[in-house]
Amino acid sequence: MSDDPYILHVWPSKWELPSLDPACLAAIMYLQLSMPGKFQVAACSDPDMSPNGHLPFLTHGHLAVASLPAIISLVVSLSKSRTSGVSDIDASLSRSQTAQRTAWWSHIESNLGDIVSHMFYGIDSNFWGLTTPTLVSIMSVPQRYYVPGRIRDSYRPRLEGSGLWCLPAVEQEKKSPFAKAERKREDHKGVFARVFEREKVMEKARTTLGIYARLLEGKQFFYGDHPTSLDVYLAAHILLLVNPPFPDSVLQALLLETYPSLVDHARRVQAEVARVPAYELAAPSKHSILSLFSPRSNATKSEARPTNPEIVRFRRMRWLWIAFALGATTYHLSRYVVLLRSVNKERDNEAEAEESNELSS
Repeated sequence: MSDDPYILHVWPSKWELPSLDPACLAAIMYLQLSMPGKFQVAACSDPDMSPNGHLPFLTHGHLAVASLPAIISLVVSLSKSRTSGVSDIDASLSRSQTAQRTAWWSHIESNLGDIVSHMFYGIDSNFWGLTTPTLVSIMSVPQRYYVPGRIRDSYRPRLEGSGLWCLPAVEQEKKSPFAKAERKREDHKGVFARVFEREKVMEKARTTLGIYARLLEGKQFFYGDHPTSLDVYLAAHILLLVNPPFPDSVLQALLLETYPSLVDHARRVQAEVARVPAYELAAPSKHSILSLFSPRSNATKSEARPTNPEIVRFRRMRWLWIAFALGATTYHLSRYVVLLRSVNKERDNEAEAEESNELSS
């Protein structure tokens, strides 16, 4: 094994949790249980640093592994090769249980994952009141001005497809003699539509959370007395529904009041993680301003050229922003120079006029 450390790059900690993202939080807890004391965690606020444009990703020398499933596969392979201090927390599962774990993992990602995304990105009051300020506080210029919106746009199609996107804003006031009456009718329609949409979201949440509550009924963990990767993945999502101070907290209240067993399960996973040695913190993974103009200094040799359209579009937008900023700066500097020359010339003319008047007198 190389002497290079394993470094897990994740979204920064927030709300008394090691990370503000469910996949990153799950990755941290999984590595703590499977290779305690054998890895470091680096806070990262720029997903473009990852080989696939998403966090988390794990680096080890020139090796870069992106996505939580890929990180778990690496740990399992290290465990099979008898790497010291590394274990597979799913090793005790039977073939049938492994298949069930994989199926439930996908279910959590597609259902509970959508509910978490809905809370952070699908509800306007939460996005503008919690998500945006949080992301802005951990990002540097210029990312803080466009990355939050870019991330929200990436979630929108999936949330719209699952019926978890917020209702569109009310159209502008209509210029007609009946505008007041029409606006009143639209307001009533909007209220009923929002109540209907809210109930649809609540029903989906009840269905999803109820499934996991029944699966865990009477059990400490899904399989036996120790948490598996499935326990970790579920707990990461539940904790990010419980801990953040959402302005719109209806779903949070539903979870706390109706499904306390899921919250208890998540806290048990936290307790198991707390028993192992704590990880070390690596230097934060941040880009400097110079890195915007040069190739990524921390890119690994094995990193492939990105093909994700979202990543390509993001990088093009970044270069457009840089070009616009440089152009605007150049324009204002040139205007300043012209203005300064004009002022100096005017002063010279006034001085010459005064000198001429003195000579003539």
